[in-house]
Amino acid sequence: MSLDVPSQRFQQWIEKTGRLITDFYEQELEGPVFAGRLPKEVQDLLDEPLPLESEDLDQLLDEVGQKVLSTMTNSVGPRYFGYITGGGNQVAVLAEMIKASLNQNNLKWHSSPASTELERLVMRWVAEFVGYPTSSAGVLLSGGSVANFNALAVARKIKAPADISDEGIYRSRPMTVYVSEEGHSSFDKAMDMLGLGKNYLRKIPVDEQMRIQVDVLEERIREDQNRGLQPICVIGIAGTTNTGAIDNLQALAEISKKHGLWYHVDAAYGGPAARLDEFSEAFEGLDRADSLVVNPHKWMYVPFEAGGLLVKDPEHLRATFSTVPDYLKSDESNGGRTDLMEYNLPLTKDFKALKVWMTIKAFGADRLREEIRSDIQKAQYLAELIREESFLELLAPVPLSIVCFRFNPGQLGEDELNGINDRVITEIESDGRVFLTGTKINGKTALRTCFINHRTQKSDIELLRDVVLEIGNRVKRATDT
Repeated sequence: MSLDVPSQRFQQWIEKTGRLITDFYEQELEGPVFAGRLPKEVQDLLDEPLPLESEDLDQLLDEVGQKVLSTMTNSVGPRYFGYITGGGNQVAVLAEMIKASLNQNNLKWHSSPASTELERLVMRWVAEFVGYPTSSAGVLLSGGSVANFNALAVARKIKAPADISDEGIYRSRPMTVYVSEEGHSSFDKAMDMLGLGKNYLRKIPVDEQMRIQVDVLEERIREDQNRGLQPICVIGIAGTTNTGAIDNLQALAEISKKHGLWYHVDAAYGGPAARLDEFSEAFEGLDRADSLVVNPHKWMYVPFEAGGLLVKDPEHLRATFSTVPDYLKSDESNGGRTDLMEYNLPLTKDFKALKVWMTIKAFGADRLREEIRSDIQKAQYLAELIREESFLELLAPVPLSIVCFRFNPGQLGEDELNGINDRVITEIESDGRVFLTGTKINGKTALRTCFINHRTQKSDIELLRDVVLEIGNRVKRATDT
């Protein structure tokens, strides 16, 4: 007995699924970005008892169209500007279908030779793409949060003042880690889960360009040393989540070297821009990091999930994660095998490398860099449109492809402006024509947009401006009455 069907029937399923996908790309990419459904509506549409009997696959695929596609947020479309979400690419869609068909688990080399070696290869390519030493070791993970967690686990293991493998951190002095106030929330989570404590994550103020203040950082390190604490790690950000700011990575490398600290760079978003000629100077020092996070599923246009971690010394990864129980031992007499389970926390690993490999092979590094350059130009175009509009105000520099701004009709206090822009963000989501998110810039509510989608055109950016002005003026009139 088997769950499989005859090949001809399976081919029919594949063809119908292909039509579902192509119809979506042809018809829905230009449609509403946010479906506008309330949680209760989505729950009622999807909720049903546990199915006990089989369902015809044709009917099931129809359900996918009616229930899933009709309620999802269209993040692959050209007018999705939220978070740091790329639009994926069609080659990778094919890769995902092949991946699911093969069902590989590359925990050990012999369980999936091709998957293991392709993961090693694409991480070497990613390192080369961003200008990091190709002698490093790398792994693909679910995303930046898990990659940053793994990186801090390595930093803790290598820089702890005592051996923590058996006794834990209980006999160590409190260990401190340093990042700018613009650092990602994953570092707070990692400090908590690694037992280091969120109170020992030192958040250093930023300058007007939203970059870490290097002099304040060094002062804080000295203060902690004088208090008997154990500084272990400095984190540089190469493209902050809020504004895309790039820290002075060279200066941070020097401070880390001077104090004997682990140097980690979070380039999950910005890293792929590092080898553009016009931006290479801003990323100087990235190659000096002990560990680096770069997410192919952000600015290399690979679909989720594909977060990347690189560590300069491969043995540091193995020293942190290698545990081989009897049931996972295998014949190593032939040599040359790499078991990726020894290089990261997960044991189960799917074939993430296939979509990264096929994407890079299909388009090439030069084409991908041209798309990245185009995204930066799109962000600059929006910034120009904002400067031209008297009712729009730019709230932060635009070093890469993130633009933070607000609706500001003038003659209003900060509290009133924050209230209006909070409502504008909510109303834009309900309207559905475009999708963006909000944030705070120096206490001011900002409309935040991110450009890492190759499908976005100038006309989409102009629509974004028009929607913000239309809804902003409507909200303003409502507050005046």
